[in-house]
Amino acid sequence: MICDLSAASRGLCQMTDTIRRLMPADAAAAAALHAQGFADAWSAASIEALIASPNVLALGWEEGGDLLAFALFQSSAGDCELLTIATAPARRGQGLAGALLEAAMPMLVVGGDSRLLLDVAEDNASARRLYSRFGFTEDGRRKRYYTAGRPAPVDAILMSRPIGA
Repeated sequence: MICDLSAASRGLCQMTDTIRRLMPADAAAAAALHAQGFADAWSAASIEALIASPNVLALGWEEGGDLLAFALFQSSAGDCELLTIATAPARRGQGLAGALLEAAMPMLVVGGDSRLLLDVAEDNASARRLYSRFGFTEDGRRKRYYTAGRPAPVDAILMSRPIGA
């Protein structure tokens, strides 16, 4: 269990909560969570293929057997990319995504990657605040990148941080 006494004492989790590696059998639950947060949600088959990939770290936050948040990280050529992170709507803003990022960092260091990359929609203020708290800085933009579920296209903000920092 990654949710240890240190994390629990900082209010990141309860000892009945678990951050664990996802298995292919978790793909349907992860896809359902993804659909609650993204207009262009990924299919269970796509998520299952990623979870099964040897260069993907898939972590989930589970309470009472229910998957409430998950994150997928993909390693390639010395960099790691946060592919997606999703939290159940009722649990957003309660530190689950941050706990997943915190749990992933030591695993990514062991994997040998030097940078963690991500992109985030310009209008996703809560995610941008989270990433800033974790030391991510803006590297650039993809103009008008996000279109699904929006009345007008939104820029993607490209961010990174050193993994060992």
